[in-house]
Amino acid sequence: MGWNVCSMSNIRRSGEFVVPGERIGVIEEFIPNFGTYVENGVIYSRNAGYLLIDSAARKVSVYPAAKGLSFPKIGSIVVGYVVNIQGSTAFIRIIKIGKKDLSGFLTGALHVSDIDVKYTKEILNAIKVGDLIRAKVISDTNRIFHLTTKGENLGVILALCSKCGGTLMLKNRRSKQLYCGECGNSETRKIASDYGSGNM
Repeated sequence: MGWNVCSMSNIRRSGEFVVPGERIGVIEEFIPNFGTYVENGVIYSRNAGYLLIDSAARKVSVYPAAKGLSFPKIGSIVVGYVVNIQGSTAFIRIIKIGKKDLSGFLTGALHVSDIDVKYTKEILNAIKVGDLIRAKVISDTNRIFHLTTKGENLGVILALCSKCGGTLMLKNRRSKQLYCGECGNSETRKIASDYGSGNM
């Protein structure tokens, strides 16, 4: 019997430590991603590490455990998922610092004024919950990592359609226009120069 999203979230939470071969879900509920494998429709952890449940994209990943917890520094380039937006600030779950996968989960804050060199009136016109972004740390006061996506190679590197959940593809780089191949919906984001390339 498969776990549904609600029951799984009660049992499994992002940041939970798992070991190789540990059951983490079923393919009817989630898409297996980095650090997982599937047998008979069941998703298992491929390595010892930390679980990331991306509810928006319906994906589960396991990021390898490393010795000690790394922290980004001012100037560090980080990659993470937008997990919440409150008012004019987006909150990012940081999963990568430079080329190094994190052994834990840290949160960054991205204010609307730090999204683009051009004025951004509405944060939801540039970034949405579930987006995977690349950003730079501009402050780490009180262990709150303030981020910016100002820069050609910074911004959203993968986005999902807010209507159907399909992957958004690049329609026009200059206008930052994206479209969904599943339902035809068009959306805008503050995209990185290599949007959709798969580079993290």
